[in-house]
Amino acid sequence: MSSPKTLPAPSTSQSLDLWLKCVCASVVAILVVGGITRLTGSGLSMVDWRPVMGVFPPLNETQWNEVFDQYKASPEYRKVNLGMDLAGFKDIFFWEYLHRIMGRIVGLLCLLPYLWFLFKGKLNGSLRVKGLVLVLLVGAQGLMGWYMVKSGLVSNPEVSHFRLAAHLGLAFSVFGLGWWMLRDLRAPTRRAPPPGRLSLLACLLLALLCLQVTYGAFTSGMKAGYGFNTFPMMENEWVPEGLFGLSPFWKNFLEDKFSVQFIHRWMGTLLFLATLAFAWWAFRSKSLDDFQGRWLRRIVGLVTVQFLLGVATILLIIDFRILLPVVHQLVALFLFASFLAFIHSLGNGYPEKEGRSAL
Repeated sequence: MSSPKTLPAPSTSQSLDLWLKCVCASVVAILVVGGITRLTGSGLSMVDWRPVMGVFPPLNETQWNEVFDQYKASPEYRKVNLGMDLAGFKDIFFWEYLHRIMGRIVGLLCLLPYLWFLFKGKLNGSLRVKGLVLVLLVGAQGLMGWYMVKSGLVSNPEVSHFRLAAHLGLAFSVFGLGWWMLRDLRAPTRRAPPPGRLSLLACLLLALLCLQVTYGAFTSGMKAGYGFNTFPMMENEWVPEGLFGLSPFWKNFLEDKFSVQFIHRWMGTLLFLATLAFAWWAFRSKSLDDFQGRWLRRIVGLVTVQFLLGVATILLIIDFRILLPVVHQLVALFLFASFLAFIHSLGNGYPEKEGRSAL
């Protein structure tokens, strides 16, 4: 049996709990707004990065015209939105501005409470280190956001799908660390650990999910989702002609949009089937307690919904080009959270107060 953890005092634990809930909720919100920003083509509407002064939007017609003139000099205006009027520009500017403001809010939610708890001496060694990593991650997320935008301001008005994937991955990392810290605050009950294979297989499935999320970002960044809108076959073929045709061969996994879509759809199918098989085996082994069983049932439900959403996105993306991808990405985050909670419970027992939930 593992030794019990040293937990913060109840009043401190409640404050930390509230802080981490706010961090996780803010990441959920910015993920939704970030998806809308991407899908509405708004992400390149702000062509500069001013971490402090950028808090203030244009406040009068003169300022709006100045910002619009800056956008007119960008590749996106010249090659994609030539002829757009000021009203149209304000529409796309809104989403990018909101996304950046929310990014600052997430940063402050991570930094200021962490410094306060640190000053008050309310963080033990583990939480102190994890809190610092959380702050560094959200800082890296802001820098990566601008680095991503810069890639679309040179000649080709498309952001790098590699930088987009890194940006999304950092968002998941901020959420994941905050969520894990939140789980740490739950007082563990000492119990015999489940079979080691259970934790190993759960971690492998989580790794597969993270790879699938990365390929989802590749698919979005390369606009690969518009290529073949049939499932399970791609048009009338299982493997269309021209797939994996780049040389050297490894480039197909990173740079050929239709090969990327092929990988993303079948990796999602593999994740769905492997998760169902894992759950069947785990329940059949009768090695889970009630708390762990509930998290695994949530995983099964979410991976099923996620798979169906993925298929619906393939079939209906032309008609629902914003709604379905945003919901699909959001459910991926919830599935990620459920896997983390399940894996955490395998190593740490389960809360005495099972009725409490983090979000």
